[in-house]
Order: sequence, then C-alpha cells, then structure tokens
Amino acid sequence: MTKTRWGALCWVLCAVTIVPQILAALQWPQTYSWSTNLISDLGVTACGTYNVGTDVERAICSPWHLAANASTVANGLLTGAGAVLLFSVWPKLRQGQWAMALLVIGGVLVALVGLLPWDLYPAAHEVVALVQPFFQWAGMILLLLAVRGSARFSGIAVVSLAGVAVSVAGFTLFLSGVAGGPTLGLGLGAAERLAFDTLTLWSLAAGLLLLRLPAAGTTSTADPPGQLTSRRR
Repeated sequence: MTKTRWGALCWVLCAVTIVPQILAALQWPQTYSWSTNLISDLGVTACGTYNVGTDVERAICSPWHLAANASTVANGLLTGAGAVLLFSVWPKLRQGQWAMALLVIGGVLVALVGLLPWDLYPAAHEVVALVQPFFQWAGMILLLLAVRGSARFSGIAVVSLAGVAVSVAGFTLFLSGVAGGPTLGLGLGAAERLAFDTLTLWSLAAGLLLLRLPAAGTTSTADPPGQLTSRRR
C-alpha cells in the first residue's frame, strides 16, 4: 500500500479505540453513566468517591482502567502516525503540512492523556486534555484551507468543517457544565463526548474518504489545479 493508504488506515483505526472504552464501562461494579460520568473516569486507577461536595461529585470504580488508558494512548499514536504519513498528500502543500504538524501535536497530547490518569496526575491530565482539542481544531481548519477548491478532497472539507463545529459546540457545553451552567440536557459526560469523541469520528470519516480516493497516476495529489498542464509544456 501507499503511504497515503497507510495514513488513512491509521486514522480509520482511531475509531477502534472506542471499543476498549465500552468494554471498560461494562466492567464497572455500578453502572457507568454515559451522561454524567466523564471519559477520564474510565482510566481512574482506584475506586472511590471523587470531587466530594462539588457539582460533579461521583463514584468511580473502573477495574479495566488499563484497557481504557491504553486505548487513549493508541488513539493518539494512530492520529499522529496517520498525520506523518499524510504529510505531503494535500493539494496546497504548505498549508497541508502545517495542518499535519498540528495534528501530530494533538495526537501526542491525546497519548499523554492516557499516560497520565486523572486520579494520579490530576493537574497534568486536565491541562493536557483541555489544550489538546485546540491543536486538533487548528489542524482541521488548516486542512480545510489546504483542500479548498479541490474536487478530489471535497469530502475531507465537509467532514472537517462539520467536525470542528460539533466539537467546539460540545466543548463549550462541557465547560459550561463544569462551571455549573447548562449543558442543554446532555449532561456533563455526554457534552464531553460530543467534544472529544467527535474528533475520533472525524479521523474515521477522513480516513475512509482517503481510502476511497483512486490511486494517483501520473498526477501528484499535491498538484494544484492546472499544474499538470504547465508541466507538460
């Protein structure tokens, strides 16, 4: 396979990392609430009641925390590896390369979230988790610019625009919920998943779209419109 297809496959596999989270949630002695429990709760290493006396007080006991944290690390590494392999694929090369660089940073930060369980490293975990989406949003926005005007990559533009919009909306509701404000009925956990799981689903959608692209022939995927004609003269 080409580097493009390997990179696309890495992004598709990001979605597979959701499966260990589901399995970890099913192992809780009490019910894991997809509405009120946070994603990080799945990776907490010790059972107990956390954030006592606050609006987000909750009981946590995640026997499969290692699987949950490993899946988060894998998600980040796959995101970054895919971006490296797709570094020179895009029609507007420089913007595409900056986009991929930002996605690599975002992927590394996702991996760090899994390596820094919330109960063991609360401050570091929260900082990394809250900073990470900004790098991925920036990368997705730059990717929009890198494929603008290219019919070949029009699907990438659509899913990137939708992904940023939905993720930012979810993140805003999540911060509102943390501050004690409204989440429009989603609950804190669901708002957080809207913010962060949307980014994983974007990787899946973008990867699938890239896999559907016909293999490049004599024309480089990085060629802007009209470039081939000028080269043949």
